[in-house]
Amino acid sequence: MTSKTFNILFVCSGNSCRSPIAEGLMKTKLPAEYRDRVLVRSAGTLGLDGNPATNFAIQVANELGADISQHRSRGISAELVNEADLIFVMTPEHKSYLEKAFPEVRENVFLLKAFDRQHGEEFDEFIDDPIGGTLSVYQECARIIDAELERILPRLTRLIEEKAGIRE
Repeated sequence: MTSKTFNILFVCSGNSCRSPIAEGLMKTKLPAEYRDRVLVRSAGTLGLDGNPATNFAIQVANELGADISQHRSRGISAELVNEADLIFVMTPEHKSYLEKAFPEVRENVFLLKAFDRQHGEEFDEFIDDPIGGTLSVYQECARIIDAELERILPRLTRLIEEKAGIRE
């Protein structure tokens, strides 16, 4: 990892639905000139390695323009966490888990829905796990993730520019 690489990590439970969708969508949203300077990854707190994304996760990501068909789950690790400039989690439980397991990076851990919100702005903290749900449950989950990524992209772009030296 070079100091000019900006690392984004999305974390959920099993790394088979929410975080792979977020990873795939973020990769499609990044401007082309950023893609060689930004590393987007995902992991899960349950420590599951090598499982594919669920069929519905693959389908709904594809509907939104992201191909996650080659995704394989990975458990959260100290290496992934320590390399990340920003860690986005799906629920308060994920945030709590990471802050306890990796206290040295707690200032880099954000609920996806809380990042770059105005003080006092109300929002639902949870992006519910669609595992075992219907296609429409997955579609709603992906829609929420997509909307949150769109919401944070301007702030994220500024942070990437600062760290990666883009548009110096």
